[in-house]
Amino acid sequence: MSANLAPDTHFAEVAKLIAAARQRAVQSVNTTLIELYWQVGEYISRKIEAAEWGDGVVMQLADYLARTQPGLRGFTRPNLFRMRQFYETYQADKKVSALLTQLPWTHNLIILSQSKHPEEREFYLRMAIREKWSSRELERQFKAALFERTVLSPTKVSAALRQIQPEALSIFKDSYLVEFLDPPDRYNEADLQTTLLPNLRRFLMELGDGFAFVGEKVRVQVSTPSFPRRRESRNGCMA
Repeated sequence: MSANLAPDTHFAEVAKLIAAARQRAVQSVNTTLIELYWQVGEYISRKIEAAEWGDGVVMQLADYLARTQPGLRGFTRPNLFRMRQFYETYQADKKVSALLTQLPWTHNLIILSQSKHPEEREFYLRMAIREKWSSRELERQFKAALFERTVLSPTKVSAALRQIQPEALSIFKDSYLVEFLDPPDRYNEADLQTTLLPNLRRFLMELGDGFAFVGEKVRVQVSTPSFPRRRESRNGCMA
C-alpha cells in the first residue's frame, strides 16, 4: 500500500470494514428472529390443526412466556397468532418464503396484513428488498396502490418501443403520485417544479430505478445512429 496516501484514506477503509461487519451482524440477528417466529408459528399451527390446542391455549402460552421469561417482548397473544398466520400464509410457497428473512418483522407484518392475494405479497416482498424501503416507505407504497398501478393496470407501451427497450414497462408509468408535496387543487408546471426540488429524494423513489438528479435545466444529448437531436431536461431528472 502506498505510503503517500493520506491517513484518512486508510482510516476510511477500516471504517468500511466495521460498517460491513455491523450490517452482517444485523442481518444475522434478523434472520434468526424471523426463523424463530416461523418456528413458533408452525408449532402453534400444528397443535391447533391436530386439535391438541384450542385458541384459548395460545393465551395461556403468552401468559406462561411472560411469567417464565421476564423481559421477553413480542410474544403476546396477538403476536403469537400473527406468527401462526405468518407460517400458514407462506408454508406452501417455498419461493416466496425464502425472501422473508431478508426483511424485518415489521415489514413482513405490513405486507402480510395489507396484501390481498399471493401475487401482491410477492410483489411487495421483492420490491421492499430491492429498493431497501423503510417501513414508512413501504406503507406509503401500499397507500399509493403501487401494485395496482404497475401490475394490474400497467402502462401501455407500443410493440416497437417494447422491442427496442424491453424494460420500458418498468421505467414508465401512466401517473406518478406526488401527494407528499401537498399540492393545491390547481397548480401549473412552475409550481410543480418549485415544490419538487426540495423533495427530490422522495420523488426519485416514486420514479423507481434508473433515475438520477444531475442539476436544474441541464442540456442533455439524446441521439440514435440515424436521428441525432438535443433536448433540455426541464427538471434535471434523467433516465
